[in-house]
Amino acid sequence: ANAAILVYDITSEDSFRDMNSWVDELRKNMTEDLIIHVVGNKLDLASTKRAIPISRAEEYVVNALGQECSVHEVSAKDDDGIEDLFLQITRKLVERKQEIEMIKRQNAENAITLQQLEDERMMQAQAASNSS
Repeated sequence: ANAAILVYDITSEDSFRDMNSWVDELRKNMTEDLIIHVVGNKLDLASTKRAIPISRAEEYVVNALGQECSVHEVSAKDDDGIEDLFLQITRKLVERKQEIEMIKRQNAENAITLQQLEDERMMQAQAASNSS
């Protein structure tokens, strides 16, 4: 997987606490470049039943997953924030792919340069042995 979405219910303390086990599972199995988004669902109930303030979720994410991990709140019921969430994940995936391609190009260029230096060194060594 290149991305993971961890979802908790903003009206449920238990749901939020359960994220710890999912974070532990991700840590065991994820690669360093996994894009993780933490999502608080049921935003439509925020005004009456919110149990988890977004600031608490953001603090948890920074401590558990680092600065590069994002927190979003959405309402799957009202389709609020879902498209934005997936657009952000897609944007990060495209940026990551571009970074990887740039690194591959740089590595290929460095390999060519190293090969050219090695070839030149061998030619100099042959020229030196021929003139001896």
